[in-house]
Amino acid sequence: MNKIRLRARSFDGITIPQEAPTFRQVDGWTEVSLQIPVGILPASLWGKVPGGDPYLLHVNVLTTGPLDPGDFFELQSGPIVQSRAMYRPTPSNTELVLVRPTDRLRLQVAPQAPEVLVELLVESIGGVNELGSRLYSWSQAAESRAANKINTVTLQGPGGLPAWSGLLHVIHDSANADVVTLPPRELVPLDATLTFSRRGVGQPLLTAALGDKIAGGLTNIAVTWSVIMMNNGDSWAFAGQ
Repeated sequence: MNKIRLRARSFDGITIPQEAPTFRQVDGWTEVSLQIPVGILPASLWGKVPGGDPYLLHVNVLTTGPLDPGDFFELQSGPIVQSRAMYRPTPSNTELVLVRPTDRLRLQVAPQAPEVLVELLVESIGGVNELGSRLYSWSQAAESRAANKINTVTLQGPGGLPAWSGLLHVIHDSANADVVTLPPRELVPLDATLTFSRRGVGQPLLTAALGDKIAGGLTNIAVTWSVIMMNNGDSWAFAGQ
């Protein structure tokens, strides 16, 4: 298994490094401190993963403070660039994604002090009973156990919601009319449910991602009290106001 650690003040989800950074070995990790903005990494991770082979990747983000609601990890395929997976990489996540040599890894993590630590666990895919196969089985079992998980998030400003499974409760507690963006609908299972409730004096605007629609052909809805939303396979269905 390749253990890669990235240190930075933040990850902007936009910048592609023009030069390979310099790595060093620290406590069993291949580590780099990024002094320039970075947000999109090549799947090869500058030659630090098995060359030319698909691999299984586990990502988590370690910070001294809580993650921002808009923080996420995204796996992009290309060309043409398309999102294949997106989720919030908390320290307790059990997500594994299959990465191909032509893919890109996109990270967006708001600035933290003193720094953000991103840990990447990489395992090349071998035959049956190889570690990669066992890790994939473990991930599938963990995902099955977590299918009905319940998470609660409090938003105090604008941002994007991560893709979720099971039940996600979101409380908007702000004095402003913040725009809160739903994840791409294709990343949310059909049996996943969102409850979105207003607590503060500001009336939030719940907005579909680019290309998605809310029932009735809407692109956004203002949440007066509380709404329930689900992906019905065609659009975002909702009830409430």
